[in-house]
Amino acid sequence: MANFIAKPMSTEDIRQLVKIIRKRCGLIECTNVPVCHLFEWILEKLVQEFDWEIVSDDEMSEEGKTFTGANKIEIRESVYIAANNGDGRARFTIMHEIGHFFLHGPNRVALCRLAPGEKLRPFEDPEWQADTFAAEFLMDFNLIQGMNYKQISDECGVTYGAAKTRIGKIQGRWIV
Repeated sequence: MANFIAKPMSTEDIRQLVKIIRKRCGLIECTNVPVCHLFEWILEKLVQEFDWEIVSDDEMSEEGKTFTGANKIEIRESVYIAANNGDGRARFTIMHEIGHFFLHGPNRVALCRLAPGEKLRPFEDPEWQADTFAAEFLMDFNLIQGMNYKQISDECGVTYGAAKTRIGKIQGRWIV
């Protein structure tokens, strides 16, 4: 079975990158990140030749795809519409794809073949890294201190599940 392996990155490494991007976008104190605005306008200002496309559900089965070598992200139309309507899962999906874009350039991810029963370590897994990027961006570590999962969900526009997972990571229940 083939998998992709990414250059190792810790949660702290990803958090620092997110802080830089949030600062460049003027989002340091923003609890409810304008995901679609970020996707449509800000990335074009940060990245030369950035391209994005909303693809009809008939043409795309995945929720999103990132083509780092081509500086392009595609989002399925229903996901994009849901994100524009404030759906937490859709907003997370778009930030996940933006995470792939920033974290997994052409020289940062490789195809690998794992031995039977072998698993990637989380900090080398591109999907874990992109999820961590999305969580860090949407639920800024400094801005959610002292909040419970309901407050995080309401303030940051994410699902209860994402907020609960985020609290678990902050409280150290998961070691990654």
